[in-house]
Amino acid sequence: MKNLVVFVLVILAALILVPVSAVKRSDCASPADSSADNSQVISETGTFPVIVTDSENVIKVWRTSSEETEIIAEKEYIKGCVAAEMSAGCELEALKAQAAAAYTYAIYQKQVQSEDPSPELEGAYLTDSTAKHQGYLSEEERKARWGDNFEEYEEKIGDAVDAVYGSLITYNGKPIIAAFHSVSSGQTESAENVWGEDIPYLKSVSSPGDKLSPECESTVTFTPEEFRKSLAGTGGLKLDDDPAKWVGKAEKTKAGTVTVITIGGKKFTGSELRDALKLKSCCFDIKHEKNKFTVHTMGHGHLVGMSQYGADYMARQGSSWEEIVRHYYSGVEISKAKQL
Repeated sequence: MKNLVVFVLVILAALILVPVSAVKRSDCASPADSSADNSQVISETGTFPVIVTDSENVIKVWRTSSEETEIIAEKEYIKGCVAAEMSAGCELEALKAQAAAAYTYAIYQKQVQSEDPSPELEGAYLTDSTAKHQGYLSEEERKARWGDNFEEYEEKIGDAVDAVYGSLITYNGKPIIAAFHSVSSGQTESAENVWGEDIPYLKSVSSPGDKLSPECESTVTFTPEEFRKSLAGTGGLKLDDDPAKWVGKAEKTKAGTVTVITIGGKKFTGSELRDALKLKSCCFDIKHEKNKFTVHTMGHGHLVGMSQYGADYMARQGSSWEEIVRHYYSGVEISKAKQL
C-alpha cells in the first residue's frame, strides 16, 4: 500500500512540475541583434497567382552590409531567415511555423516586386533588414554566430525548413503578409490599430504564453531633461516648467496598445512615442513620480501577427506548426506552392 501511495504521489508531482518547467524555459528568444519586427511596409495590391517554377526558386536579397543584391536559393534563404529571426533553442514546431512565415513573406514580396518594383531595392525582392523586411544570415554568418553549436543548430533549423518548404500561408488564394514579432503583451494587435490598414488575417488574438517570457515586460526611466531631449525632434512641442503636467491622457486598444497620447498638449501616436523614446513596443504606460518619468512597456516589436515566444509556448504545449500558424493568422489556408 505504501508503495502505491508513493507511486501516485510521483505521478502527481510529474503532472504538476512538467508544465511549470516547460513554460518557464527561456532559451527561445529572438537573436540579440534582431528586433523581430518585420513587415513595416504593407500593401494588399495585386492579383498575382500563387505559382512558383523550378527556374524561379531563388530569392533576390538586398544585403545591407555589402549594399549589393544577392541571389539565394529559396531553401537556403529560408534557413538563413529562421536563423536570423529566431533562436535555435526554440521548439521544432515553432521553428517550422517561423520557416513557413518566412517563406510566405518572401514569396509575397517576390510577387509584389514583380508587379510593382521598388526603385530603392534595385531589383531585389526584399532586404535583410529585420526592421524593414526580415533578416537573413549566410552559412558563414551562422557559423560565426553559433560557434561550437553550429552543426547542431544548422541541422535543427534545416530539419524545420525541410519539413515546411513550399508551404504557403494564403488568404483568398494569395500569400499573406506574414508579420511576426518577438513577444506580445499577452494579446497580439490588429494591423488596423498599428498600421491603419484593416487586413483580415492580421487580427488581435490571445497569446497568454507571452506573459511568461522574461522579455514581456520592461521598464525605463527618464529625468525631465532626458524626456524633453528625447522629444525635441518631434516638432511643435512646448513643455512648461512643471513636468508633472506634461503627460496627458492615453487612448488604448483592448490589447493595451497606445493609439493616441497627449504630451505637452500635443497628440502623438503610440508609434511616434515609441520611436522617440526608443521603447520596445507601443503597449506602454507613463508615470511621473519623484521628478522622473517611468515607462512600463509590455511586449517587444510591432505586436502584429505571430508572436515568436507565443509560438514556442504553443509548441511546448503540443501544438503543431499548422495549429500555430492558423492561430496567429486568422482564416488562412496552408497549401503547397504550385509547380509548373
